[in-house]
Amino acid sequence: MTEVAVVGGGIAGCATAALLAERGAAVTLYEREAIGAGASGRNSGILQHPLDPLLVPLFEASLELYDSLGHGFTMPREPTGAIVLSRDPGALRRDYEDAAAAFPELAPEWLDEAALRRAEPCVAPGLVGYRVADGRPVGPTTATRAWAARAEAAGARLEIGAAARAVPGGVEVGGRRHGADVVVVAAGPWTAEACGLPLPVSPLWGVVAQVRLPSPPRHALEEAGIETLTRPDGGPAELFSLITTADGSAVGSTFSVDEPDPARVAPSVVERAAAYVPALADARIESVRACARPLSADGRPLLGQTAIEGLHVVTGHGAWGMTLAPGSARLVVEALAGEREIPPELAATRF
Repeated sequence: MTEVAVVGGGIAGCATAALLAERGAAVTLYEREAIGAGASGRNSGILQHPLDPLLVPLFEASLELYDSLGHGFTMPREPTGAIVLSRDPGALRRDYEDAAAAFPELAPEWLDEAALRRAEPCVAPGLVGYRVADGRPVGPTTATRAWAARAEAAGARLEIGAAARAVPGGVEVGGRRHGADVVVVAAGPWTAEACGLPLPVSPLWGVVAQVRLPSPPRHALEEAGIETLTRPDGGPAELFSLITTADGSAVGSTFSVDEPDPARVAPSVVERAAAYVPALADARIESVRACARPLSADGRPLLGQTAIEGLHVVTGHGAWGMTLAPGSARLVVEALAGEREIPPELAATRF
C-alpha cells in the first residue's frame, strides 16, 4: 500500500486525502492549525464559474464531486443565479457580450436599470447588470469539514496541530521525520515554504464582513471585474460582492498583498458595498474575517509533480479555491495513478 503524506487541511488537502484514501492509499494529513483554518473556511462561500476556458473542466469536476460529497454537505441543486453590476452601461455591455460569446452555457441576460430593479429591488438606482445562470452559495467550513470527514471515513489519519514540511522520503514534523512514498503539499500560499521550493504562489488577502439583511437578495451580486481575479496581479484592490447563505450575507471583498486588520477594514468594505445595496448602510456587522488566497504567478493553479521526485502540489487557486480545488485534487490523484496527465498550462513545473 502506498504511503502518502498530505500537507494542508484546507479544501484542496482534505479532498486530496479523501480521494487518495478511497483508492487504497495509506494517507496521513498534516494540518498545523485546524481544518479550514485558512481561505477554505474564511471565503465568501460560493461555487462559481471561473470564466476561464482552461479551468472549466476543473469547475465541472468539482461540481460533480460536491454533488456526491455527503458527510453533512449538501450542494444546491441549481444555481441561485448571479448578477454582475456596474454604473457604466457601455463597459458592462461589452463584458456581457464577451460572456455570452465565450460561455453561452451561462445564458447571460441583459438587465437595464428597470429590469434590474425588478429582479432585485434591493439594488441602488443608477445601476445596470446582467444575470448569469451561475452561483451556488455554500458554507465553506461545512464543505471543508465534509471532505475531512470523508477522508477519515476512507481510513485517512488526520494530524491536527502538526506543522509539516516536505523532506527527502517523507515529511518532517516537530523535528522528527515521517516516511512517505509520496508527499502532496496543499498548504495554500505557504506551499512553497512547506515544499522548500521557490514556487510562485503568494497570498492575496481578502476581508469579508458577515451581516444579516431583513430582505437579502435572491441572487449572488457582484461588481463587474470578477474575471480579472484570474490574472497575475489578482485584479483590483476591492470588488463588491454579496453572497447569502443560511449563515447570513457575506459582504466583500478586498484583494491586497499585505495582511490586513479585518476589524479596521471591514467597515469601509460595507460602506462601499452600500453604494450597490443601500440596506447595507444600516446593517450591523456580526463578524469579520480575513483570508489569504493562494495566487500563482499567472493566476492559474499549480498542480502535480514538482521538480523533486515524489513531491506534488495542489495550490495556486487564488479566489477560486472552493470552486476548483476538488476537481484539481482529483486530477492530481488520477495523475499519480498514471491515468491522466496534468495539462502543461496547469503543471507545477511550468515555471
